[in-house]
Amino acid sequence: MIELVRPTVDLADSWWEMVEDFAGATIHGSGYRPGDRDRLRDRAVFEEWVDWLGRMERADEALPEGRVPSSNRWIVRDGRVVGTIAVRHALTPSLLAEGGHIGYAVSPGARRQGVAREALGLALALAAARGIDPVLVTCDVDNFASARTIASAGGVVEDERDGVLRHWVRTGAPARPIGPGPIETRDARLVPITPEDAAAMRAGEHRADWAEGYPREDDLDAVGMTASGPDAWSPRHIVRRSDALVVGSIGCFGPPVDGVVEVGYGLVPQARGGGLMTDVLSGMVRSLEASGLSVVAHTEPDNVASHRVLARLGFRRIEEPGAGAGAEWFWARRAGDRGVSAT
Repeated sequence: MIELVRPTVDLADSWWEMVEDFAGATIHGSGYRPGDRDRLRDRAVFEEWVDWLGRMERADEALPEGRVPSSNRWIVRDGRVVGTIAVRHALTPSLLAEGGHIGYAVSPGARRQGVAREALGLALALAAARGIDPVLVTCDVDNFASARTIASAGGVVEDERDGVLRHWVRTGAPARPIGPGPIETRDARLVPITPEDAAAMRAGEHRADWAEGYPREDDLDAVGMTASGPDAWSPRHIVRRSDALVVGSIGCFGPPVDGVVEVGYGLVPQARGGGLMTDVLSGMVRSLEASGLSVVAHTEPDNVASHRVLARLGFRRIEEPGAGAGAEWFWARRAGDRGVSAT
């Protein structure tokens, strides 16, 4: 039986046996480096280190630069430590490039026995409990065993970067209610546009991380009322994960009225047609509905691509009273109708 156990001095002897099995190789997801060996052999220092690993799970813990809150666990089988795994609660640029949300290692003597697959499944449940969805899990491009393990957990390869395969895995965590912070989807980050960003957009500036053609006219319209700090209803940059470029915007037409909020969205031409908008709109809608809101949208009658995206996500076209020929189409999503979500 495989368990994920919080680090404890009670398993110190078994921990060191696992370390010996790695014979100096990197133990991913452990917080341990071979250079720590002599220092941690002091039992008092080992106890302090184990305590620190536990405190890293707390959001209020002061961490060194580059570290993020994380749930550190030891993989235990039949009372023996056979590996390590860590669920990171957020991504830094470095973790986004190669480290991911989950790092893990299984000792050589316990490999090819299903340990990694079972431990990763338990870690995904831990991530879901933290509200993290999707999670990024990476492995070296030539680590075929790890790639198979991640694929068996539902991992979908996004790309390869400098010899590292980057997979996204759904955890099934409930969406977080919308707020002033970014919304994470599988393929993008939805980052609120600041007043400084809005001023630069209106001034015709072009920043290095803005895709060609951004901002579009519709993006400029969206930021027309952005004067104060961003809030939940502010327009958001759509930052594509694959290249970190801003390729469009999404947002609400003001705060909700009687529990209903309208969304607007769009991408630069070169970002269309690959499913990105389905993924982005799904993430936005899930956060809005997690806040107890109903979501509606309007489209031009000839915008077939947008019609398809909305239909995939469970929106239905509704005839508005008094709407004449050529009027914008009105779409609403029925409660409980989730359509085919891409995130």
